Amino acid sequence: MPGIIDRIKALVSRRAEAPTSVTPAPATGAPRKPVLGLAGFFGAGNYGDELFLEVFEQYFGDEFELRVLADKTSQPYYSRPVAEIVNEVDAILIGGGDILQPWGRDPRYFNPAFLKKPCFVVGIGVPQYRNAKPARPEVIERHKAFFRNANLKRIGVRDDQAAKWIREHLEPELPVLVAPDIVCTLDLPDAPKPAGAPILGVVTRFRPNREVPDDYTQVKRLAETAQQQGWRIRHLILGTAEVGRRDASNAADLDVPGKEVFYSEDLQEITRAIGECSAFASMKFHGSVVATMYGIPSVVMIATNKNVNFMKRIGLSALLSQFDAPDLTEKWLNRPEVDLADVKRIRAESDAHMRELVAEVKATVGQTTAA
Repeated sequence: MPGIIDRIKALVSRRAEAPTSVTPAPATGAPRKPVLGLAGFFGAGNYGDELFLEVFEQYFGDEFELRVLADKTSQPYYSRPVAEIVNEVDAILIGGGDILQPWGRDPRYFNPAFLKKPCFVVGIGVPQYRNAKPARPEVIERHKAFFRNANLKRIGVRDDQAAKWIREHLEPELPVLVAPDIVCTLDLPDAPKPAGAPILGVVTRFRPNREVPDDYTQVKRLAETAQQQGWRIRHLILGTAEVGRRDASNAADLDVPGKEVFYSEDLQEITRAIGECSAFASMKFHGSVVATMYGIPSVVMIATNKNVNFMKRIGLSALLSQFDAPDLTEKWLNRPEVDLADVKRIRAESDAHMRELVAEVKATVGQTTAA
């Protein structure tokens, strides 16, 4: 992926000054690149969301100028009027992740101002879990207005559960297209296994608003069992910037003598560090996704609907567990291997979904460059 990391770093950098207007066509008469605005949870350093930017760069970067719309990471998220920012792009890509919230509408995502330009939704989920906030009827109505607007051109989600919710509650006129998480199609860096003992990668995370801190007793037992069997333990921080700092601080709560802590601000290096492992156990969804795409079995330590749906899709439901489950260690000891034919299958499904999206965006903005 030559150049992708440098271009992504430039893409997500938050500058004090407002972004420049669309560059005019050069004097030679050559057409400018169309500008694709990106709407998502970008800049805070959450591993999966920053990987979405790499996916967009991989598929759109050669023919589009990519521009993150929200240029601030805290409220109000925009340094200028949103309408002014939207006016400078040709189309808007919204996604991915669990950003369609039934209880609230974040101005970074399904903002009515976006609908002045063609909008495309890709790779999203709907957060549906036990402790989720209750849905608010007025929020559902606002989401419905967005999803039924004529300037919304495509709806892509990452599992059937999200598709079902959207069809039932938002009643869009467009089809709701389902494909594996778009990170499944990302070109991953080579990651040969290091010499010496095999590595068990472990991922924990900081979870806010907990009256009682998460109890990592069972994760510690898993790690110590692996050590007794000759494994090295690599505790990976799957985040950069603000998210990385929070998760790194929380990592001290997992007391495993002799463990390695891997912490980097470079997404490429984080991904490679996953690929060097021979087994994995993760509280973060995209830790398990990336490990699986490397062919590494990953025990899921928070069985949210997105984890459940992904593991079911690839035939690895036996890896679903919980970080505090008494049988966590046994789940790891009895782990199934990843079938590389299934990896190839879901990569192909995700790739086809993204290629169809690219073709539709190009047709909509009048981009005729051959694929």
